[in-house]
Amino acid sequence: MEITPAAETASSDKPFTFSVAETTRVATKLTWHTGKAAWVFGTSFLLLVVPLIIQLHREESMMALEQEQLSVLNSGGGVSEPAK
Repeated sequence: MEITPAAETASSDKPFTFSVAETTRVATKLTWHTGKAAWVFGTSFLLLVVPLIIQLHREESMMALEQEQLSVLNSGGGVSEPAK
């Protein structure tokens, strides 16, 4: 059994070119899919990363407050001791 190439194969002597309509269609599709990808990335960032950043900021603030309170307690807090 012999395999023969189809009659409609692309010839290598003719350069491949896009028409204006094909170029416009491809550019439109590329823009559409890029926009969809940007939307997915943006909403994922807002739903997953922003709450994490907020929580880390709260924890950092709480640790700073605790450190300040410990330093005030350890220094005496400006309360004078009774005279003997």
